Amino acid sequence: MHGVDTLPVNKADKMTTQEYQPLLIRAIEADALRAEIGADSLMGKTLAADIRALKRYMATPIEIPGHGEAGGYEHNRHKQNYIHLNLAGRLALITNECVYHDYALDMLRAYADAYLSIPLNTSRDSNKPGRLFHQTLNENMWLLYAAEAYSCIRNRLSAAHREQIEQRLLRPMASLFMDTYADDFDIVHNHGLWSVASVGMCGYALGDQDIVDKALYGINGDSVSGGFLAQLAQLFSPDGYYMEGPYYHRFAIRPLLLFAEAIERRQPEIRIYAFKQQVIRRTTESLMSIAFPDGTFPALNDASKTMGIKDEGLMIATSLCFKRYGVDANLVEMARLQQRVWVGDAGLALSNAVAHAPHGRMNWGSMLISDGPDGTRGGVGILRQEDAEQDLNMALLWFGQHGSDHTLHDALDHGHFDGLHLSYFNRGKEVLQDYGFGRWVNVEPKFGGRYIPENDSYCKQSIAHNTVVVDEESQNRGDTATAVARWGEKIFFVSQHPAGQGMSARVHDYYPGVDMQRSVLMLSLPGLEKPLLLDLFRI
Repeated sequence: MHGVDTLPVNKADKMTTQEYQPLLIRAIEADALRAEIGADSLMGKTLAADIRALKRYMATPIEIPGHGEAGGYEHNRHKQNYIHLNLAGRLALITNECVYHDYALDMLRAYADAYLSIPLNTSRDSNKPGRLFHQTLNENMWLLYAAEAYSCIRNRLSAAHREQIEQRLLRPMASLFMDTYADDFDIVHNHGLWSVASVGMCGYALGDQDIVDKALYGINGDSVSGGFLAQLAQLFSPDGYYMEGPYYHRFAIRPLLLFAEAIERRQPEIRIYAFKQQVIRRTTESLMSIAFPDGTFPALNDASKTMGIKDEGLMIATSLCFKRYGVDANLVEMARLQQRVWVGDAGLALSNAVAHAPHGRMNWGSMLISDGPDGTRGGVGILRQEDAEQDLNMALLWFGQHGSDHTLHDALDHGHFDGLHLSYFNRGKEVLQDYGFGRWVNVEPKFGGRYIPENDSYCKQSIAHNTVVVDEESQNRGDTATAVARWGEKIFFVSQHPAGQGMSARVHDYYPGVDMQRSVLMLSLPGLEKPLLLDLFRI
């Protein structure tokens, strides 16, 4: 590269590279990605955007702030630091340019110098505090991104720099999660998934199998009480649905896929992508297939109305599932909607497929998705129909289990009292709507973006949903402990009929002594340019 300082490669470096590979991009894969720089491909555009973003961020001095409010300046600075640290490590590997390597090293050393001198935050809720953030969840995210960045530059570091970063930053941070907060480390929940994934990635980056084993099998080593395998085995229904709904599902998908890919590369004998009858594929496709035709997710439970398949976790999942589970036209169309791919060999394969595949549209069809660990706790029905105007219509009927577990701490209570809620999407928008959450997002004076009181008093309540309310009360008296013991049942689901499609579900005793049944038909009738949606509610 003319006019650019590049990292020297010598025989010793090559030998070291053979012994220690970065977590998610091998040296030979970096060569292939390097060839995409400047290309008019989806990968080329992704790399160009990443390089621009990193250069903008590198123009400001590295800063390691102290404590601050959730969503405040300090919080967001730490967040942007780990995002751009990760970019720097990856781009150092791909471009072979010294400037990115040096930036990643300087950032890691600055945090290593500061981390142990920063006291734990003061917790303002039931979440455990970190040193950098108000809660360990954000610190888990920091570690996952930093561990991968470290693995990208480790082969070029001196022994002294490795010692500094590993002993004063990476190991203490992993110990905080595994030892200090051992109870939360083994919690089977999206927070626990981030915890084990970050520690596992750190263990691989350090070459410490003992740390990796705790992340994989739990502190007790039984793969039941905790650990990544327990998360995979217990978090999802047989169809892959996640109890908290799409908003938190997409958040959990990111560490799930990144750690799974690291496991496949470091310990292929585990066959992680085949684990539990390909649960990773099922849960990823379950999330993808619940999206509205415009790519946004239904706002089931606490959820943003704007979140969709362009989220980073879904972008990563699209690329990795394409590579690990085979060519799928829906994944190609998702990548076109996302307008970027994950930077890795999987993303390159998908980018090449997008370049050569004819244009189509994302359509997962009509489906019934079961809920609950054994698939017996109701579920969600989805009807899709393309009309004569090529408009894709979609109806969604919700009758699964409550979206939170009352045995977990209250900061994880995201369920809504929304049995038999109906959403309807046509003409490019959601017509019958779910309300979603009530929350300040990244507004420091508003307690850093926490959920507002109205989230409990209104957003979660039945009146905020497209369902029927009895006697001016919420279902299950608005009580989580009561709601978790009840779920709906399917009455029928028909997707192949000359007259159209239909689904029906019933809930019992959500109100004392009351049975409620909702039947939704999507009918194709002569003379109508759109399908007729027939909604029947019986009490």
